[in-house]
Amino acid sequence: MRGRPVTGTADPRRRRWPLGTLDSLAVPGESGTDMSLSAAIALVETSIRSLGIDPAQARAPQEGPGARFALRRGSAEVFVVLAPPSQHDAEGTLRIVAPVIQLPPAERRLALFERLLRINAAEARGCAFALSEESVVIVHERSVRDLDASEVDAAIRMVGAVADHFDDALAREFGATLARG
Repeated sequence: MRGRPVTGTADPRRRRWPLGTLDSLAVPGESGTDMSLSAAIALVETSIRSLGIDPAQARAPQEGPGARFALRRGSAEVFVVLAPPSQHDAEGTLRIVAPVIQLPPAERRLALFERLLRINAAEARGCAFALSEESVVIVHERSVRDLDASEVDAAIRMVGAVADHFDDALAREFGATLARG
């Protein structure tokens, strides 16, 4: 639903993390202690704090480099993942994901996919609908290189707002259930 404020943290210890794990992104043999990743973690913590949420409560347990946070934006759960350098990104990656709906029955999927592509083209700025297993999610991803506080803040708010705006409407339109991380 549009206009709902950030309501707090989603319990990060009880969530299945969408779109893979940090372990799958790490390059074997690299320490992952790149200074830009540390700076990105600090930026994310500052952005989460500016939403009125304690970053320590939103932070999920994490082995190794990187960080994960879980919070809420209206009815949407928003997961923020900072991944260490990998073979795909030498600096590390910021990925923000919000589950939206479970895939509807097979006969409704083509219409859903067409609708999602149209939303991606016309309404979803800086993020996009994607599939993760049997869920439709909103995703924003970028390198942590040259990341600044306004980008982090805007990305977290945007992903949460888009998920919160479309979750109930898409569930109703396509006979789907709301997805939860």
